[in-house]
Amino acid sequence: MHACRCASSGAIGNLSPGTLAFHRDMLLDIPMQTDIAALAHNRQGVIDRKLLQENAKRIRHDYAIDEKVLKRAHLNMSDKLHERINIRRIKPYRAPSEISSHCVEG
Repeated sequence: MHACRCASSGAIGNLSPGTLAFHRDMLLDIPMQTDIAALAHNRQGVIDRKLLQENAKRIRHDYAIDEKVLKRAHLNMSDKLHERINIRRIKPYRAPSEISSHCVEG
């Protein structure tokens, strides 16, 4: 239990949970002042930076009408993939309603 209270965490400003809860250092008996609002602000800043990094990695694409998309093919029509995706199993796909509407003449 003592180890859990003394372990520092980067998510809370490299402070231990015991320091935040009791406003005292867990190893040395000295008082500690913590600013919870500043910790929350710093954590939100880290979250925002990581979100911008992840969004920068995304491929931007605007789909057009009648454009085919890649659809994953599942084994035995189940919802989960049971093996690695094989490139031969991924095929261009158009919704069945679109296919039937294009086949109707008139």
